[in-house]
Amino acid sequence: MMNIDRNDLDEVIAKTFNEVKTAVNTHSEKSIQMYSNALRALVELRQQILSEERVGS
Repeated sequence: MMNIDRNDLDEVIAKTFNEVKTAVNTHSEKSIQMYSNALRALVELRQQILSEERVGS
């Protein structure tokens, strides 16, 4: 996973978080679920990248 840019990933995480906030504000249950699941997966990916970087250091 070394080819994933951390800054790009962080930007996608931030945008997805904003989508979750928008879904909450509009009370869109399907969007809340979809974006929450996406955000959770992105954060897990970010944690995995950090773990791999620590091991590789």
